[in-house]
Amino acid sequence: MQNQIQIYLFIFLIMINDKNNLSRREFLGRGLATAAALTIIPRHVLGGAGFTAPSDEITLGFIGVGIQGRGLANEFVSRARIIAGCDVFAPKADKFKRDVEAAYAKNGKANAGIKLYKDFRDLLKAKDIDAVVIATPDHWHAIMVIEAAKHGKDVYCEKPYSHSIEEGRLMVKAIEKYGRINQTGNMQRSWKNFRNACQYVRNGYIGEIKEVKVCCGPPPKPYDLTAETKPKDIDWDLWIGPAVYNDYSSVLAPPVEKTHYPDWRNYKEYGNGMTADWGAHMFDIAQWALGMDDSGPTVINPPDAEHNFVTYKYANGVAMTHEDFGRGYACRFIGTKGIIDISRGFFEGLPAEVIKKDFSDSDVKLYESNDHYNNWLDCIKSRKQPVSTAEIGHRTATVCHLTNICYELKRPLKWDPVAEAFIGDDEANSMRSGYLRKPWKMDV
Repeated sequence: MQNQIQIYLFIFLIMINDKNNLSRREFLGRGLATAAALTIIPRHVLGGAGFTAPSDEITLGFIGVGIQGRGLANEFVSRARIIAGCDVFAPKADKFKRDVEAAYAKNGKANAGIKLYKDFRDLLKAKDIDAVVIATPDHWHAIMVIEAAKHGKDVYCEKPYSHSIEEGRLMVKAIEKYGRINQTGNMQRSWKNFRNACQYVRNGYIGEIKEVKVCCGPPPKPYDLTAETKPKDIDWDLWIGPAVYNDYSSVLAPPVEKTHYPDWRNYKEYGNGMTADWGAHMFDIAQWALGMDDSGPTVINPPDAEHNFVTYKYANGVAMTHEDFGRGYACRFIGTKGIIDISRGFFEGLPAEVIKKDFSDSDVKLYESNDHYNNWLDCIKSRKQPVSTAEIGHRTATVCHLTNICYELKRPLKWDPVAEAFIGDDEANSMRSGYLRKPWKMDV
C-alpha cells in the first residue's frame, strides 16, 4: 500500500517541479489526470484487508423486476450495489424497491435508496449505473441489450438470449462494437457437474460421440388468450413494446402477489416455448460438450417416417435429438464406450466409473466458473470474457430457433452455421428475423 501511494505522490511532485516548462493548460490537465489516478487507488488498499468502499462496488440497474428479476436481485444484492430498478408494472417495481432496501438494512449496509423507472431508456441514461441485469420477456432482450451496450453498460441478460436468429447476431455485434462484458443467464455453465460432464465428453472418456438426446419441453403454442381488463398501474403498450400487440392478459403479466412464473414464454409472440426456455439450458450443455459454441448443426429434420423426433446432424457426424427420454429436462451423451446422463438432479455414467476418473494434464479444460454472478462481476473489473458470452448465448438460442422453425415448417432444413442462413429455403430464411412493431428499431 505504502509503495503505491509513494509512486503516485512521486509523479505529482515531478509535475510540480516541471511546471515552469508547461503551459498553464498542460499543467492543469496533467494535475487533474494525476488527481484522478489517485482517486482510483482501490479503496480496499487504503482501508485495509476486508474493506470494500461503496465506490469500489459495481452499481447495477435491473430491467424487469418480476419474479425472475427479484430472484436475480437476491443473488446480486450482496455482490454488487443495486441502485435502480425498472418495470412497466408499478407494484412489481415497488416490491423490488422494498425487498432490496430491506436486504441492505438487514445486512447493515448503507443504502441511499433504490431509484425506480418505468421506461428502461431512462434507466440507461443514468451515469451512476455501471451495468444492467435484464430479466424481461424474451421479445425485449435484443433492443435492451443493444441500447445498454450503446450507453456503455455491461450486461447480464437472461436466457434465452434472443427472440430470433437475426436479432441475436445484432446483439453480439453491439456487445463487441461497444466493448461491453455480457453474461448470458445459462448458469449451468457455472455448475461443476455440468462442466465435468462436458469435459468427459469433450476428451473422449465415453469414446466417440454418436448421439446426443436433449429433453427440454415443447415448442410454443398459438396465441389463444382472452383479453382481460387492464390494471391501472401497468403500461401495457410498453410491456408489448416491439412485439405483436394483444390486449392485456394476466397469463402474460400476472399481478405481483402471484408467485408463479408467467406464461408469456409459451407464446411465439413473446417467448419461444419450452424449446427455448429450457432449451437455452439443455441445448447449451450439448453445444458446450460438442465444442460447438461458435457453430451449430447443419441439418435439422422434423419428426417423419424416418425420424421419431426433431433430429439434428452436425458437420462431424454427431446426431442430436429433441426428445423426452424419460429423465425430465436433461441431456444424454451416447458414445462408443459409454453413456453420460446429466441434469440438475443427477450426474450419472454408464459404466459408473467413467465419471469418476481424474482428468489428465493433457485433457481439454473448459472454462471454470463456479459462480455465474461473481464471474460476470469479476470480468467487468478485469475486462476478460465470462463463461457465457453474447456469442455463446446467441449460438445456443439459435439451436432453439432452428428447432421451432423445423416444427413449424415440418420439412428437412439445411443450415449453414457460418453464414447463419438456410440453404435453398427462402421461407425458412424469412423466419430468421422476428416481428418488430413500429416505431421500435434495432440500430447497432
